[in-house]
Amino acid sequence: MGAIVENFMDWLPTGGNAVAIAASLSAAVDYEGEDRISALPDDLLRNIVSRLPVKDAARTAAIASQWRHLWRSTPLVLSDVGLLPSVVARVLADHPGPFQAIHIARCRFASHERELAEWPRLLAAKGIQDLVLVNDVIGTQFITDTVLLPADIFRCASLQRLFLGFFRFPDTAGLSRGPDILPHLRELSMFTTVINNWDLDYMLACCPVLEKLAFVLSNSPDLIHLRSKSLQCVLLWFFTAEEVAVVDAPLLKRLFLVDLAGSPQQPRDDSTTMIKIACAPSLRALGFLETRTHRLHIGDNAIKPGILPTPSTMLPGVKKLAVKVNFGVSKEAKMLVAFLRCFPNVDTLHIESLTEPTGRKHAKFWRELSTVECIESHVKKMVIHEYRGDQSELRFLKFISRRAEVLQTLYVLLNRESLTSVAKVRKMTRRLVALSRLAWSDDCQIMVLGPELQNDWSFQKASDLTVDDPFHW
Repeated sequence: MGAIVENFMDWLPTGGNAVAIAASLSAAVDYEGEDRISALPDDLLRNIVSRLPVKDAARTAAIASQWRHLWRSTPLVLSDVGLLPSVVARVLADHPGPFQAIHIARCRFASHERELAEWPRLLAAKGIQDLVLVNDVIGTQFITDTVLLPADIFRCASLQRLFLGFFRFPDTAGLSRGPDILPHLRELSMFTTVINNWDLDYMLACCPVLEKLAFVLSNSPDLIHLRSKSLQCVLLWFFTAEEVAVVDAPLLKRLFLVDLAGSPQQPRDDSTTMIKIACAPSLRALGFLETRTHRLHIGDNAIKPGILPTPSTMLPGVKKLAVKVNFGVSKEAKMLVAFLRCFPNVDTLHIESLTEPTGRKHAKFWRELSTVECIESHVKKMVIHEYRGDQSELRFLKFISRRAEVLQTLYVLLNRESLTSVAKVRKMTRRLVALSRLAWSDDCQIMVLGPELQNDWSFQKASDLTVDDPFHW
């Protein structure tokens, strides 16, 4: 949990190179010659002030008479790092607005209920655009410390980006409903925030231009039904839903799934999650599908091993696909093939191996397997994550060597725990060298990378639509 929280805190935006600017201003104050900075146009000075920490921004009023009005006439950018809640409250009350970006992540709201009740109304009145609101529970039993977010948050009609952490979402049952509630909200992210099915439906109905939706380690709804004419990216990072259904999302380009089952936070059990894709004509990146815990439906069709693909069971628009599989379990290997047949035009395939060393080969299955369209004709880049060198993994790679006619690059990313001895590393290396001599296409390059060359997944990359491959390490 600690590493994930640190990753999350690193995700919060900062105010730019404020320290360097502050140093320049200080030098200007001590300079005995002509005050050239104060002679700059007010618009440029406001830009400088907006990039300073709030304490320094407010102090600029003492530089010279030309500066006195700048801070109050500059859209407020506030981060509470290093500030007491009382100081934050005073700044929010004193500045006339508008509020461009307010990032409050160091306040323990269980002890500041009055501020939590007042601030949403104040933020709404002063035109908040970018709001990060995190209940500081680091070092506490955060589940019991989560507090109820005031419903007045919905009065912030000017919001464009909202990030909530460690809250219970307000009950929306009795609230007015319509696209004019949050008409400008484009990004909604929730970190360890409790929200119900009907509250998510309410948000999707009230945010007509919402493009990005993220649940990160949150107590997500049991049923996540995506109905939105504007959504482009949905990130479910360590989620617990029983069903994720893309009901009607014509602009959705990316569905990024990391199931909580099997994560360090929750060991694997027998629970499953239904993944339904009914209407997503723009979907280009999907994963991680899990062969053991995910039941995939495309339209009205349940995807099962042995069912031949038809137009009604395929999503030809998907180009980037990620799957988790235990190659040592025959049922999962067959489900992997069933999944792959649903995406005939995938050009980049990521497979995370969950295989524990068993020695099982399943040679007959891979040798007799018939056509898999995407493997034979479209996959140009393949990445095997968490490779352990098991016989079942080798059999799959041999199948790829025979069938992947247009493959250009194969990355094999070694599992850290599998490198426990020099003898084991040598054995794995010999097998991979022998594998490289098989009948790969002439243009295929095989790259084996150790754990030290691999990076963790990042929230930023997963949700950044300018990144072509969100699953690349």
